[in-house]
Amino acid sequence: MRLPIFVAPIFFALLIRADGPSDNLPDKVRRIPPPGIKIPDADRVELERGAAELGAQIESLGVELKGKPALLDLLPDVQIYHKAVDWALRYDEFYKSNEVQFARAMLILGQDRAKALQQGVAPWMNATGLVVRGYLSRIDGSVQPYGLIVPASYQPASAQKFRLDFWFHGRGEQLSEFAFIYDRLKSPGEFTPPNTFVLHLYGRYCNANRFAGEVDLSEALESVRRRYPIDENRLVVRGFSMGGAACWDFATHYAGLWAAAAPGAGFSETADFLKVFQNESLKPSWYEQKLWHLYDAT
Repeated sequence: MRLPIFVAPIFFALLIRADGPSDNLPDKVRRIPPPGIKIPDADRVELERGAAELGAQIESLGVELKGKPALLDLLPDVQIYHKAVDWALRYDEFYKSNEVQFARAMLILGQDRAKALQQGVAPWMNATGLVVRGYLSRIDGSVQPYGLIVPASYQPASAQKFRLDFWFHGRGEQLSEFAFIYDRLKSPGEFTPPNTFVLHLYGRYCNANRFAGEVDLSEALESVRRRYPIDENRLVVRGFSMGGAACWDFATHYAGLWAAAAPGAGFSETADFLKVFQNESLKPSWYEQKLWHLYDAT
C-alpha cells in the first residue's frame, strides 16, 4: 500500500525516532525526560526566590481560606504555577534559554491569582479563550494542571450548555508541567470547534493517559463539570500520535461516555506497536501478555 504524501513523512519520522531493541539494554537506555540546560546562576537564584515567595503565599492562603470553601477550592489554580516553576528548577527541566522569562511570567500569574483569592475574587472563572486551571488528585494529593479553551459565546449566567472536547497530547520528551502550561497559555491547539469547550489533559507526562492518566481524565472532567455548563450528551475525545493511542483506549474502555471519538495516528495494541515501530521480535511471557491486556485498547 502506498502511503499518502502527507502521511509518509510522519510515518517514517516515527520509525526513525523509535528506539528499537537496543533501547531495552540497561546501559543504552536514554534518560527521559532528558537533562535540561544550565541557566545562569543569577536567574536561578531569582526564580528560586520567586517560587519560595509564591509557595509562602499559597501556604498562607490555605490557612486564610479555611472558612471559605468555595475560594479554597480554587487554590489549585494558583498552585499549578508554583509547582511548574519549582519542579523545572528542582528537576533540571529548562531546555531553552528563553524559558527563564516564561518562568518569571508564570510566577507573576500565580501571584496575581493568589492576590485575587485573598481579595475574595477569581476573575479567571469568567474568562474566555485560553485558561489554565488545576485540581488536587485523589490518587496522591498532587496538584494537576489542565488547559481549557473557553468559547467566546460562554456567559457565566447563561443556562446554555456546551459541548466538551478532550484533547490528548502526543509524545514530547521535554513536556514537563512547565512546558505544558506554557503551551496552554499561548496556543489553542489543533481543534477549536465553535461553541465548544476544549479540555487539554496533561496526563502525567507521556504515558498515553494510561493508569493514573485515566483517573486524571475523570478528575479533570469532574472539575470542569462543576465549574462550567457542560452538555453530558456531547462529550468528544480526540488525540494524535501518542494522544491517538490514548483516544483509542478511552473510546473502547469508556464507550458509553462519548458522543464521538477521533483518534489520529495512534496505536491500539502494544504488540503491533512493538513490531511496526520498534522492529522487535516478540516472545512475551504470560505475565507480559496479562500486562498488555491492561494496556491495550481491546
